[in-house]
Amino acid sequence: MRVRPAGLILGSFLCLLSLDSGCGEPASVENQEGSASTDVPSLHPAPAQLYDEGQVLDFKLTFSSDQWAMFQAIHNNPPPSSLRDTYTKVYVHCSFEALGIRFEDAACRPKGNPEYWKDEKKPQFVVKFDHWDKDGRFLTLRRLNLEATPFALAPVRDRLGMWLMRQAGLKAPRVNHARVYKDGALLGLYMNVEQIDKEFIQSRFTKSKGNLYSQGQYLETNTSTNDTSRLTTFYDLVEDEPMTGDHARFFTQIDQLLDLRVLLAQTAAEVVLPTGDNFSNGGTNFYYYDDPATGRFILLPWDLDTITDPELAPASANPYSFWGAPSLGLKPNKLLQLLYQNPAWKSEFESDLVKLRDSVYSKLPAYTDQVCTQIRGDVLKDPNAYAPIEDFDRDCAAIKKHVADRTAYLTQVLKR
Repeated sequence: MRVRPAGLILGSFLCLLSLDSGCGEPASVENQEGSASTDVPSLHPAPAQLYDEGQVLDFKLTFSSDQWAMFQAIHNNPPPSSLRDTYTKVYVHCSFEALGIRFEDAACRPKGNPEYWKDEKKPQFVVKFDHWDKDGRFLTLRRLNLEATPFALAPVRDRLGMWLMRQAGLKAPRVNHARVYKDGALLGLYMNVEQIDKEFIQSRFTKSKGNLYSQGQYLETNTSTNDTSRLTTFYDLVEDEPMTGDHARFFTQIDQLLDLRVLLAQTAAEVVLPTGDNFSNGGTNFYYYDDPATGRFILLPWDLDTITDPELAPASANPYSFWGAPSLGLKPNKLLQLLYQNPAWKSEFESDLVKLRDSVYSKLPAYTDQVCTQIRGDVLKDPNAYAPIEDFDRDCAAIKKHVADRTAYLTQVLKR
């Protein structure tokens, strides 16, 4: 069965709850060295304030009583697994305020894996500004992602991972922390993760009218045209290639479709951390951008909340074939398995991995200290913190030890 781009399927059991909300929507701060693409547009200064890592921001959400009741109904009645891939999103009306600026009629919905919503002391949010009005923007942005995963004792992993990606010269989202208030009451501390969308593409690429695909397959831009033929060609090429034999023709064709320099660099960045359910693991937490400037697909990182997890991303994860924890049931990444059969590309990946290990990755413990110190007081005051402060401290220390253990393991395996 061929893997093809999935369309958006309207309809969800949540619509049957008679919720009066929009059901079924169509769906860098730093100067980066070593970036695979130059001439990157400058980021808008106003959004940069929203992702300032030097401070913990205050975000204020306000709901009417009926709209909050709708939000809770959605959050407390997640869709069955058979409907989760439909990409139907149900939003309620809310208002949002930050940096002294208020957006009256925003749209809010729960964020994250619905399987985990029951474990959340504080709901995670997507806040959209263009849901009710397609031209709505908050400081040029269409949406915000407010993340508070219930399984991280120290809520820092996406921030640490994306920092490493950006330091490695990759086009990665910005992440900082924010105190989120609901109707004036503190909900707690959240990570504020920049969304990969049209505005993100405009800020990172010289040509921004190409197709953007979430999870490597769902079309997020140019949906009215809905031409996914190039992505289908790409997936067909990979699927049809046998795992053994002479891959010379495949290597030539894939080089014309993919920016392999970026792909190998991002794979190395995922592997050095390592990640647990991302591109390098055979997972779907990544984006593809079909860049009109180069005619190639560009891999973009997303959702790094499993990095350094002792079970989901152990320090002893094989750098060539770690397909995530067995419980996740991820399939091996066939594209990577094929690329590693090209000696030059495998050597390039290994060189990237060693360079990252000895440069940016070696700085991750110090950056972890910086972030954990910055947010510790807010974790202490968080009325919905997922763990006592002692566990937070232990997790911050465990992340640093994980880096040391990973460094030693990679040195042993790579023999350099």
